[in-house]
Amino acid sequence: MSYTLGMTGPINVADFREFIDPAQWRDDLPKGQGGTPVNLLCRELLKRGQKLVVFSCDAAVKEEIVLQGENLRLCLGPKGVRPARNFFKVERDYLQHAIAREKPDIIHAQWTYEYAMPVQLSGIPHVITAHDTPLRYLWHNFIPYRIARTLMAYRVISRARRIVSVSPYVDEHLRKYILYRGATEVIPNGMPEHVFVQSAVSNSGDRPLTFASILMGWGAYKNGHIAIEAFAKLRKQYPDARFLMFGVGHGAQEVGGQWARERGLDQGIEFVGQVPYSTLMARVGSEVDVLVHPSLVEAQPMALIEAMSRGIPVIGGESSGGVPWTLDHGRAGRLVDVRSSDAVAQAMLEFAADPSLRLGYAERGLALARERFHIVPVADAWQAVYDQMAEG
Repeated sequence: MSYTLGMTGPINVADFREFIDPAQWRDDLPKGQGGTPVNLLCRELLKRGQKLVVFSCDAAVKEEIVLQGENLRLCLGPKGVRPARNFFKVERDYLQHAIAREKPDIIHAQWTYEYAMPVQLSGIPHVITAHDTPLRYLWHNFIPYRIARTLMAYRVISRARRIVSVSPYVDEHLRKYILYRGATEVIPNGMPEHVFVQSAVSNSGDRPLTFASILMGWGAYKNGHIAIEAFAKLRKQYPDARFLMFGVGHGAQEVGGQWARERGLDQGIEFVGQVPYSTLMARVGSEVDVLVHPSLVEAQPMALIEAMSRGIPVIGGESSGGVPWTLDHGRAGRLVDVRSSDAVAQAMLEFAADPSLRLGYAERGLALARERFHIVPVADAWQAVYDQMAEG
């Protein structure tokens, strides 16, 4: 069946380079806004020959940029300044105009906010992926930005005909708190095959035991300070241990690094901060022995499946939203109370002391990742959804 699929969501422009006409590629193109699960799904679909129109927005764009390849049109529009003040009007107006011009046969909207609202107005058959739980995030971060986002999510979800959630936890949240009444559908995020064949380098004792966190932000629900406090307690018994902190807000001169230095807790920690995705994955695979994920709320965290697919054991929150499901309720990763630095430190100490414990969790995590989070079955599930919509 031949049809053109539209995809709206944040993206990393460089991830599409191989699918764009080389004559159109420029090194000064906008970087994009991230969107790792969107990038990975789109790449798999393009490799299968799917005709795709991707709609996204970027703060560096002043006038629309359109890039094209054999099966791809990538449409980049502007992003508003302090967009929550007017509910992302700049983005919504651009997306509505671009969708009307391109006229894809069906559309997949990523997230239940500005990338979904114009899709609902398009009149084109569509599906929406719910990547998060709006009220839970608002509870942990009650600021005007989150209030605006929550109101947008209510509008989208109350009018949605079909929403697919990234985990059972997200589906339950939408039904219990936002009164979504559509069919229950869950398709998680996925990781590509090349990640699975690049397993982490086993620590043979020739380098310090290394822990890491990957947290996209420093704040109430990301809970990075608990990981720092826990590592300080671990170092009392393992003074040579290292801790790598990746992600926005976790650079040496960013809030995470400053917070640790002010309290004398920065010893042994490399505050890496945000780095290109390829660099992040290369360092995780070659240097990290255990991933510590202290976040208080997650829908279906990419950081966990990125580690699991490389055979790296994981410590996550026992009540952190979709984390228990992602870790098979403790069989594929260690679940602890991440509100307690003592509890996190105890799990880190147990992993440090017992290589066989690390190996057991690593093997079970890898097996689950292959079964549930490999991009091939994930894309197969989405392809079935698209085919059904295209058939009408």
